[in-house]
Amino acid sequence: MTTIKKYNYFLQLFFCSLLFVMSYTANATVVVITPHPDDAEASCGGLIANTIASGERVIIITMTGGELGIGGKTNEEARLIREKEARNAAAILGAEIIFFGAVDASLVSDATNTEKLKQLLLKINPTIVTAPWPMDVHPDHQATGMLAWRVFQDNQLSFQLFFYETTNSPHTKSFQFIPTDYVDITSQMEKKKQAVYQHKSQGSNEWYGMYEILATVRGYEADVPFAEAYIRANNSSGLGGRSIKTEKNLSKKK
Repeated sequence: MTTIKKYNYFLQLFFCSLLFVMSYTANATVVVITPHPDDAEASCGGLIANTIASGERVIIITMTGGELGIGGKTNEEARLIREKEARNAAAILGAEIIFFGAVDASLVSDATNTEKLKQLLLKINPTIVTAPWPMDVHPDHQATGMLAWRVFQDNQLSFQLFFYETTNSPHTKSFQFIPTDYVDITSQMEKKKQAVYQHKSQGSNEWYGMYEILATVRGYEADVPFAEAYIRANNSSGLGGRSIKTEKNLSKKK
């Protein structure tokens, strides 16, 4: 093969590889699994906005209808209100939304729901999935996190799983949440707030400030103004991998 032919051959390989990478990135899909209609925006709103801005697709899977979240309303009335709010919030961020169909405060991590979630994710074929940290304060959050974990271990699927945190009044938050990854959401804070505020039935203007404080704390840890924190799941080392590396001396490497 002549030098020119070799050059053209490797040039073709380079452009083929480049096209593959561009195609993969353009078709990348992030799935945010949320127990209730407002959790996706509150915990992952910045990540969702960043992902959409980068040209990737985001699908929110809402596990329950939040039927018990509006006093004085029947379950059906509350579900319809909260579904509309969830659609409005997703639209602000540019995300798609799917409703899983479970009932508020009744979600369980069993074989039936695991299989249903698995089949849903097989159709979507996500590259990244986020879900609540299983050691959370609400049973629906716990079940959602464990369902994601169970599907993550299925060999028929291949995606990176990241757990997110929540905070609730008064001053309760996800238990033993030690981040492995941070996402800079500084440029998306206003859009995140707008999305959360769509959940008017939940009095979001009263509790969103806790998430701003949390974003400030995580930003301080990550050396940016505002951040969201995540735990990368690792099959070989348990839910969140190992956060502490044990050595005989402190490392001199930066």
